Amino acid sequence: MEYIDIKASYTEDDIKRISESIKLGRIIVLPTDTVYGITTSPFNEESVKKIYSLKERNLSKPCNILVSNVNMIEKVTKSISEIEGKIIKEFFPGALTIIFDKNDVIPSVVTSGLDTIGIRMPDNKFLLELIENIGYPILATSLNLSGKQAEINIKNLPDKIEKNVDMIVDAGDAKIKRASTIIKVEGKKIKILREGPITKEEIERKIKEGIK
Repeated sequence: MEYIDIKASYTEDDIKRISESIKLGRIIVLPTDTVYGITTSPFNEESVKKIYSLKERNLSKPCNILVSNVNMIEKVTKSISEIEGKIIKEFFPGALTIIFDKNDVIPSVVTSGLDTIGIRMPDNKFLLELIENIGYPILATSLNLSGKQAEINIKNLPDKIEKNVDMIVDAGDAKIKRASTIIKVEGKKIKILREGPITKEEIERKIKEGIK
C-alpha cells in the first residue's frame, strides 16, 4: 500500500501518480471537502465490485461519481434541465450531489442497474485538479464500512479497508466533516433525498423555486 502525504502541499508528480493509479483501476483513499472517500475508475467493473466488498456494501446501493467541470456532467447524462442548471451554477463546486438521468457511458455496476447517477463537483482544489488530469469522472463512496459513520481523516481506518486499498492520500481532517446533501429534480420540484451541509432553505432561496 502506498501512502502520500499532502497535508502541507502536493506536487504535479503527486497528481500524476494518483491519476495513473485510478486509471489502472486501483483502489484509492482520497480526501474530499466533505468526508474521506474510496475511489477508483468507474469503468473498471472488478475494481468497483472490490470497493463494494471492502465496504461490505450491498450491491443494490448505487455509488456516485465526482466531476471537475460541467462538460463531464453533460457527457454522462441524458440532459441537464433548467432547474438543474441553476443549481449547478449556484452550488457547484460544493457539498451537493444531484441525481441525474444517466446515459450509457457510466457502467451499470456503478449505479446498481438504475438509470440514474449521483454527481458531485467537490470544493477541493486538489481533487478538482486530479479529476481534470484524469479526464473523466471518478467513482466515489464514503470511507466507511456500510452503515458506519463516514471517516473525516485516516486515523481510524477499518483494518479491512486499510489492508486492501492500493493507496492512501492523507490531507488531514476533511473541511466540512459531513456527507453531502443529495437532491433529485422531478419536473419543477426538488426532492431532498439526504440532508447535508446545504439545506433545503438555501436551495429554495437561491433558485427561487418552491420545494415540497
